[in-house]
Amino acid sequence: NFACWPLRARENITLGQPKTFDDGPVWAAVDAVGMRKAVEKLPKQLDTLLAKELFGGAELSGGQWQRLACGRALYRQTPLLILDEPTSQMDPRGEHQIFLEIKRIAAERMTIVVTHQLENTRLADRILVMRDGRIIEQGRYDELAYGNGLFAELLALAKDR
Repeated sequence: NFACWPLRARENITLGQPKTFDDGPVWAAVDAVGMRKAVEKLPKQLDTLLAKELFGGAELSGGQWQRLACGRALYRQTPLLILDEPTSQMDPRGEHQIFLEIKRIAAERMTIVVTHQLENTRLADRILVMRDGRIIEQGRYDELAYGNGLFAELLALAKDR
């Protein structure tokens, strides 16, 4: 689960980071997760309080909150980025945009993505398949998809709908 903080949109991106008066990196994170139009439509844009129950506040959808949480992770620019089901509440377009951004930044930092959406693992340099807390398979997407292991079995089940 990701946090939906009753703070301004800007603070939901910069949370836990040193205060800055330069909104350039904030807008870059907003753009990276496809939230510019939504943030620009907010009454005070980045200064809008994201808590509808409070005077002057606004509410985001679940997918928009998740994008904002991803924006927070991307804004930090840490050497290690861990994302656990980062697109679980997003529509296919949002999910695609987030994974393109993850792929772009993966060259700059170690990135670990936990996902049950096996198609999203195509961009990984290395996939680790776990069962009961243990790694039982590892490799690249094509190796695992066309192998005889759990990954191939689960991928076939996901496609059989």
